[in-house]
Amino acid sequence: MGIEKEAKAVNSDLDDGIEKNLDAALIQNKMHDNVKYEVKSGVVTLTGEVNSQYNREQAGKVATSVPNVQQVVNDLQVKDQKASST
Repeated sequence: MGIEKEAKAVNSDLDDGIEKNLDAALIQNKMHDNVKYEVKSGVVTLTGEVNSQYNREQAGKVATSVPNVQQVVNDLQVKDQKASST
């Protein structure tokens, strides 16, 4: 029982560190205003709107580059994206 509590505390501290590093990385890449995120057990979920597919992919790469991130769920939406047929 005690070990589980310690593990949760470590995860919480790790998530806090990920949040701080991700916040700094998003600011550095000028994505902080549009990209919102949530961190839980090393999994980063990105939400919000960006103005291009490129920026969506870049935000995912920025999040992936943060130490201790286990997985990135990229739920970013591209503003005014037109449906394209390929």
